[in-house]
Amino acid sequence: MNKRTLLSIIVPAYQYAEGIKRIFTQLYPLPENCELIIFDDSPGDEVEKEVLHLRAATGMHVIYEHHKTALGAASNWNALLDAAHGEFCLLLHHDEFPLGANFLENLLKILRLYPDSDIFLLDCIIVDPQSCRNHQHLPMWIRGLVTNRFPGYLFRRNVIGPTSVLVIRRLLYPKFDVRLQWFIDVDMYVRLLKATNRVKACPEIKIGSLSNRSGTITKRLGSSIPKIARKERAYLMPIHGYDNLWLGPMPNRHIITRFLYIAEVFFWGLLRIWTRLTAYIHPDPVPRALVKEIMKGL
Repeated sequence: MNKRTLLSIIVPAYQYAEGIKRIFTQLYPLPENCELIIFDDSPGDEVEKEVLHLRAATGMHVIYEHHKTALGAASNWNALLDAAHGEFCLLLHHDEFPLGANFLENLLKILRLYPDSDIFLLDCIIVDPQSCRNHQHLPMWIRGLVTNRFPGYLFRRNVIGPTSVLVIRRLLYPKFDVRLQWFIDVDMYVRLLKATNRVKACPEIKIGSLSNRSGTITKRLGSSIPKIARKERAYLMPIHGYDNLWLGPMPNRHIITRFLYIAEVFFWGLLRIWTRLTAYIHPDPVPRALVKEIMKGL
């Protein structure tokens, strides 16, 4: 490992040059103790042209590979992990981006201040790309509670969010299971949190995630999600334990378990109502002008 590399920012790209430009712009200038690696699975050369142009225009060092034969999403993510040299890794998808001034400066400071932490949980902000309105994915206390105490609950609801909101010690970063689609990130989270519980919440450091963009796993899987989820639950049960409450189907369960499911649904219903009400009182956790400036940079 290169001793000077504290953070590897690894970016899987696929036919979305705008997202790559946004990430590139938000990371510039890249500190010497960081590396940016982009692996491109696109069939065309749109992303490649953008990367070469940005690299020439800014002089910023970036490691770029264009796979003429696509590896596939999970294999591309794993290849990026293999290529990284940093002590920590941030897997940043092309439709997500650092949000806020001095993102890298603040993140690197946190990494140095808490050297015993293995995972840094960043805040996740959902951004409407047209209006630039934004809202918090979920309160940090919920995400922190599940992450630290009940990681198995992630199979019920992914309260963490995308991989981009986790900065993970590279030597502990699990590989993604290429046999999974719907639970691919959650499975990795649960395996990671079984290996270490040294998590540091960083609500002041934010990642933006575009809402309603085509090309996401959710959009691609569409109506087949329930069928895929059932199949993957059956595959995951022997791996994570048949006693995992949130992996098993609800029918034929004990009455207490049924009550927990009903209470959980009720809680999330109340939370959605509360979230919508507070959105009117405290709209846009990130100033809309800042988000517009980031989006306008395209």
